[in-house]
Amino acid sequence: MSRQPNVLMIMTDQHRADWMTCAGPSPVPTPNIDRIAAQGVRFSNAYCPYPVCVASRMAMLSMRYAHTTGAINNTDRLDWRYPTIAHHFGQNGYLPALIGKMHFNDAHKHGFEYYLSINDWLMYLGPKVQHFANEIASHPMNERFFHTVMDDGAGMPDVSGLWDGPSPWAGHVERYDFHEMASQLTEEDHLDSFIARESVRFMARYRDQPFFLVTSFMKPHVPFYAPKAWADLYPVDAVELPEPGPIGSYPPHIRRRIERNLARPERLRRAHLAGYLGNLAFADVCVGEVLGGLERLGLAGNTIVVYTSDHGEMGGDHGLFRKFCLFDPSVKVPLVVAAPDGMRRGVVEDALTELIGLGPTLSDLAGLPAPSGAPLVDTRDVPGELDAASFADVVKGESGGPEAVFSEYALRSAMPQLMVRTRRWKYVENTGSMCEVYDLQGDPGETANRISDPALAAVVREMRDRLVAWWDPAGNPWRSGA
Repeated sequence: MSRQPNVLMIMTDQHRADWMTCAGPSPVPTPNIDRIAAQGVRFSNAYCPYPVCVASRMAMLSMRYAHTTGAINNTDRLDWRYPTIAHHFGQNGYLPALIGKMHFNDAHKHGFEYYLSINDWLMYLGPKVQHFANEIASHPMNERFFHTVMDDGAGMPDVSGLWDGPSPWAGHVERYDFHEMASQLTEEDHLDSFIARESVRFMARYRDQPFFLVTSFMKPHVPFYAPKAWADLYPVDAVELPEPGPIGSYPPHIRRRIERNLARPERLRRAHLAGYLGNLAFADVCVGEVLGGLERLGLAGNTIVVYTSDHGEMGGDHGLFRKFCLFDPSVKVPLVVAAPDGMRRGVVEDALTELIGLGPTLSDLAGLPAPSGAPLVDTRDVPGELDAASFADVVKGESGGPEAVFSEYALRSAMPQLMVRTRRWKYVENTGSMCEVYDLQGDPGETANRISDPALAAVVREMRDRLVAWWDPAGNPWRSGA
């Protein structure tokens, strides 16, 4: 290469890993994401560190698990003293840029020198923000948004606590009837269109400077209102909800959540799924806009391209929607890495992979020194070691990856949940409650929790030992109600 390669990381929000056509049968065609997969390595067993936006994103950026940083809930903030992968690329001659959602919840840029946030789009939108407020208020699975009109996860507002008191939109919004999920905004006025345009503009402006660009779309996350042409592809009345299947072996907290969901009107469940599918279809179009710009600018030959998401979406499996659990549809993520210098192309890699390792991996692929964990300010409060490990050798086909991967959820609760997954087994520790073990080889749909099977007692002991060696749940400083 004539110079250091650019890095383009394309993120969506809440994209379920198996719902893209490069991964097999999918309810939504994803031709543009498939283009990236055809040029690189698609990881079929990539796991997020925590199935919640803030926790997963801050872990990925800081290269530390959520239990290390304490950025756990969607109202948390990453301590500004933690160095991020953006700091690392910036210190090595790159222009680090973020365009779109990252859910920082504050005004810190965490190493990104160029940053266009959701607030910039809201200013562009002007009076048409009313349509977006109506969409926030019309969440099919959570009526409280109609009363609060406050969802910082969707950028209303983008900075948590921006409004001193209730949302100024409360009482001034329309709640839709969920017969259709079409947005009142035109295609070009959608946040994801704005992000795509601005990403191409950034690449054109800084094409002669090595850049580390994170293009971070909102969709297919709520609000579930795609432009009409895409929403019309998935009519609410035509969407088929999956059968919940057997739930008797699941822990009580999961069964209660399933029962609450199944008690909701069918139209709302259908609207959730239909809106999600329309959003995903439109997100793929926006991914294509960015890829097209990269190619038109002549940058594709010297740019490492990544596609991923922060967590998945249950999509009605087991009667569950959204994320907030450790089943695979929630905790697995799409992950594709395409490098321009002759690395493997069109390869499906089944090695276990952790999203948290993406920063060190991209640093390796770009030929940079390994990221440092040293805090930006010398302090005892911020540990100096990184949790993440590079998987660049797996991208290159030189390693089979780790023996196990980990995730966690609800750390700041009375029942923290921690997961370890090996090639065959998944074990979930539900602190103080029934735990879970699934044979992912014989039961990939995770339909039978075999925690009470005496034949698996040794497997459970071994998996729990792995979990405790990673991080002992008994030492969780974030737990409440203990």
